[in-house]
Amino acid sequence: MKLSRKGVITLGLAFVVAIILSGVGFAKAYSIQAAYEEQSKQMELYKQELKETQNQLSEYVQYKAMYECIQVERNQLQEQVDELSK
Repeated sequence: MKLSRKGVITLGLAFVVAIILSGVGFAKAYSIQAAYEEQSKQMELYKQELKETQNQLSEYVQYKAMYECIQVERNQLQEQVDELSK
């Protein structure tokens, strides 16, 4: 089956449009992938910051517990000194 000149032109234009649309689709997919990778990097940074903050909080809680223990011991020693002073 032989195509007419008009059919060849139509198929050629359809081919060109298909190539252009696939290029546009590829470019859009590439930009979406780049955005996803950037968000993944940002999420990793947030995870690291959260871990550091959790470690600091844990350290602060330990210091607070030690401080409270020292305060209790101090109060007990003060009571003993007061008793001995009487």
